[in-house]
Amino acid sequence: MPDQHDFGHFSVRLQQRQVLINGEPAALGSRAFEVLRVLLERRERVVPKDELMQLAWPGVVVEENNLTVQMTALRKLLGASTITTVPGRGYQFTPAVADSRSTHAEADTDTAPPLARPHLATRGRLLVAEDNRVNRLLLVRSLELLGHQVVAVDDGRKALEALRAQRFDLLLLDLGMPQMDGFEVLEAMARDPELRDVSVVVTSSVEAVDRIARCIELGADDYLHKPVDPVLLRARVASSLEKARLREQQRELVQRLTVAAAGHTRATDMPASQAERAEATVLAVKLRHAANANQLLSAADLVGWLDECHTLWRDAVANHGGVVFGDCGGTLLAIFGLASGSSTAPTKAQARLSATRAALDMAEMQDLFNAERLATGKAVAALASGIASGTLTAGSARSGLQSSGVCVGEPVDAALALAWQATVAPTDTEGGHQLWIDAATQSALIGRVATEKLTPTKFSSMNLHRAAVFAIKLGFEN
Repeated sequence: MPDQHDFGHFSVRLQQRQVLINGEPAALGSRAFEVLRVLLERRERVVPKDELMQLAWPGVVVEENNLTVQMTALRKLLGASTITTVPGRGYQFTPAVADSRSTHAEADTDTAPPLARPHLATRGRLLVAEDNRVNRLLLVRSLELLGHQVVAVDDGRKALEALRAQRFDLLLLDLGMPQMDGFEVLEAMARDPELRDVSVVVTSSVEAVDRIARCIELGADDYLHKPVDPVLLRARVASSLEKARLREQQRELVQRLTVAAAGHTRATDMPASQAERAEATVLAVKLRHAANANQLLSAADLVGWLDECHTLWRDAVANHGGVVFGDCGGTLLAIFGLASGSSTAPTKAQARLSATRAALDMAEMQDLFNAERLATGKAVAALASGIASGTLTAGSARSGLQSSGVCVGEPVDAALALAWQATVAPTDTEGGHQLWIDAATQSALIGRVATEKLTPTKFSSMNLHRAAVFAIKLGFEN
């Protein structure tokens, strides 16, 4: 299978995981690229939906609407006729595709050869060293959307350990970190023959000239001021990767092929999901008063904002053993309490406490994110969440950041209803957040998390979903 495929003014480069339009790189998410890769490699036939989802989401059970979202993104970028839906069968990549190795000689004279601008084609394996959790998650997300493979650590010692254990094309290094700060990392890299040639872009909220100069003297390639501007991030990462590529050529090493091979390593297929009926806890979370933002913000700004929020929320779900199974209309749905892989399911009380702590974690991260947005004059919003416990039917859970498939039952409906009602409730809590739970969940929190019972008289204008609804009191967790 050739690495490069050209059709019209599009060029797809599989090893670099990149789509070019008229020689310029186009923004495409990593999952959408996986779908495109599968269709390209099987372009001679129709690919059934089940096969496509298994190959694009290896080892993960996903809902069909996830595939629909990626197809929409691909058709928007490449054109509606590029991917044909064959009713009852699946999808097929339909335009005539010419392999670059055999068609360059026949190309029109006004068409630039695929390697005419190699610096725009560079995609790499990046290491992010950043101790601030919010900054780390958002930076990783931005880099992944540019097509890079990203690993993240939260202090300098871990950064050095990762650099010595794996090969990275670029290190994005925060200066102020615990254990070992950015300057110490640069000094250690300069002393290590195996690390001194790794490209480094320093990130810092301090823009002092002497600090920047010291970083450059210690071997850093570039400097980015925080909060990181996405345009500068893209340009400076691309420039640093290009310098690294040229150094690799000078040493006559073909490491790009090694990186590409590593990037295409896939986990072995997992067994098919088996539906189960179980006691579990469902968390629904959304932004409060998002309808107002929909009127004030452009579509691109609103979608970008929601995407960043959901990145933070998903991390909280994963950290507390939950599984995201829905993400629609700005509302994220997660389940707690199902067995994952070979592990046994947590107890009812553990699941309810984990869901609650995930919601509290989300509120804390949202406060930090809101502070950063306010500093740059951007819109902010508080959270509304609903947590409900009971019996539901769900596919087998897989991973904290991956979908577990279909999940239905009364707790799902209850959590959604509580989140919606919390959205329009009066703002009287720290940060404006409203975290509402049902009585079953509250029973597991006694003595651990402070709650307040809500009555119809407190919010007389609202019809509470249940007679026994409680609000979590922020800042009172034991």
